Amino acid sequence: MKLIKKIINFIGKISKLKIHVNDNLSYILFAQSSNISNLRISVRNPLEDKKYLEIGENCLLNGDFIFEKKEGKIIIGDRTFIGGGTFICIDEIEIGSDVMFSWGCTVADNNSHSHVWSERKNDVISWKRGVDQNKIGLYKDWTNVRKDKIKIKNKAWIGFNSIILKGVTIGEGAIVGAGSVVTKDVPDWTIVAGNPARIIREIPEDER
Repeated sequence: MKLIKKIINFIGKISKLKIHVNDNLSYILFAQSSNISNLRISVRNPLEDKKYLEIGENCLLNGDFIFEKKEGKIIIGDRTFIGGGTFICIDEIEIGSDVMFSWGCTVADNNSHSHVWSERKNDVISWKRGVDQNKIGLYKDWTNVRKDKIKIKNKAWIGFNSIILKGVTIGEGAIVGAGSVVTKDVPDWTIVAGNPARIIREIPEDER
């Protein structure tokens, strides 16, 4: 009886997940209760059978999710809303539950190019070669490009047209004002805004 119960529980868990099998959507693992009808995903040089984007329950997601390297991964929790924007990943982006992203945001866990000219001088030629061969990004050299994980904790709210750069952690319940450029960690339950984003105030207990 115990074995039967375990099998039933396992089947129940599996049934809650739905895997797309069409084109690039084969790289996504998401709960059936989530809506990803307006989500676009692009994976450069993918690993076979890898799920690059994992999405929890009852999410509503729009926007472009771009994985420049086969090692990248984005994980999104439950009840999260993304109203559009661009997510560029070569390392890892983790977005919690009950998070809201307004439209037009950009999240990038890497610098895209080296700060050293001699290390990026061939970037355009390499990229054009890939475009010409319909193999976008195939020849891009990421060796000297800095990267670092981004983490957006539960209940955060990111205002429209905000930019979140590599290595940043947005705290639980934090609010990022519209048009901000976040270059440093944001503490839990604080409001930040500006370029670069700075703390405006702490959110009191009665507003949490």
